[in-house]
Amino acid sequence: MMQLCFPTIYWHFNVGHIDLEDLEDQCVLNKEWNCNVRTSRGVEYDWNEFLKTIQPYFTHLPYKKQESLKFSDPWMNVYSKGCYQEAHQHMSGGHQLSYCYFSKLPEGSGKFGFWNEQFRMYCSNQLQEVMNLDIVEWGFPEVKEGDLLIFPSFLTHQVTYHSIDELRVTVSGNVEVAD
Repeated sequence: MMQLCFPTIYWHFNVGHIDLEDLEDQCVLNKEWNCNVRTSRGVEYDWNEFLKTIQPYFTHLPYKKQESLKFSDPWMNVYSKGCYQEAHQHMSGGHQLSYCYFSKLPEGSGKFGFWNEQFRMYCSNQLQEVMNLDIVEWGFPEVKEGDLLIFPSFLTHQVTYHSIDELRVTVSGNVEVAD
């Protein structure tokens, strides 16, 4: 019987609709990223209501001390047709967790995916072929509008090419878990 020894963990919740319409139009193109996604990074915004809404979901995670969570300022990303987000992780800044809230996710929009770090190892020695293993390079969680993914900041993730005219809107952020 095949067993998994090192699965990737993430937490998936449905938060429901959070009204962020007033921020969407303020987002601008970030010249530091290698993509054409508009973002709210650098835009003044009061995130208090948003953070109050998502913070209770973090209590479901197995922390040693719940009061030790420090949320950094979130940011909104707005994807129009032709946009994508290159593979990246959120390792800098001393945080251990990252999250993504799916505010607008029209059918057919770009997909959020986690990279399977071990995929190339299975391919490099041809174990995947000779064993006929169902190992994938990218895992794409089934998400919908109002969903919140919480995941370790070291996980490489991306958003695939957004090929439709409707906007795809997400809010992301990082959390430090202090001792």
